[in-house]
Amino acid sequence: MKKTVFLLAVLAMVIASCSKLERNEKKYLEGILSEDYNTSAQAMNDFIKWIKNEKATMNYDFPLMCEKVGMKVVKSPDGKVRCLSWITSKNDSITNYANVTQWLLGEDYIVYDGPIDAMLTGRKPDVRFQWSQPHRIDTIYQIEGANVPIYLIEESYVNEVGMSFSYISAAVNSHLTLKILPFFFNGIETAGNRQYIDDGKVNKKDLIKWDAKAKKIYSYLTDENDHVIPGKYETFVLGEHQFTKVEEDNNNNTEENKNN
Repeated sequence: MKKTVFLLAVLAMVIASCSKLERNEKKYLEGILSEDYNTSAQAMNDFIKWIKNEKATMNYDFPLMCEKVGMKVVKSPDGKVRCLSWITSKNDSITNYANVTQWLLGEDYIVYDGPIDAMLTGRKPDVRFQWSQPHRIDTIYQIEGANVPIYLIEESYVNEVGMSFSYISAAVNSHLTLKILPFFFNGIETAGNRQYIDDGKVNKKDLIKWDAKAKKIYSYLTDENDHVIPGKYETFVLGEHQFTKVEEDNNNNTEENKNN
């Protein structure tokens, strides 16, 4: 009997917590969608402040934000890093995103709002540089067996002239911050980041692939006209300290590699 009462009490607490999260999400979303700029901006600030101060949001999926503003929620396999990204404005030349990154380090809960690349590199955001603009966060992979958690963060964006890009960077979770592992891909900070024309035929899920078993990254290749070449990839394999570019798989990628 006591066990039943305890379980019912726990269930009631979970339901109450979920209801509170849902109410707050709805409240902030209504403000964000306001046609009044000041109201929308204030609601956005309040929404991010709420996330920073409410650890429970780390496990909340934001269904209304996903439905109404296209928020994309991605989490690392170990559940300790999560990225939220959504479109804030869009015109003929550029799409603007918002980025919020949440992570856990022991008992500490940390949130960063702003371009994840600016956080990872430690550079001050500057509108002149594409890396300092918020992008869509597509996937977080994790390297198994590393001495410290290493996350591979895949992002995508469209620049001011309408060219599309997708790339992957490596980050480590330590000292209350996420930091990029510089020059982790053959002396550069990211793998991919090759411009391509999105003609509507590009399967974005096939642009970059992570093979956890072989510890290889397959990054898309383009032809001289900036069209993605189906089935062809630039390949990086993980060594002791970094990924090294290899040529062996560029012209012989199988469906198995593409579907990992």
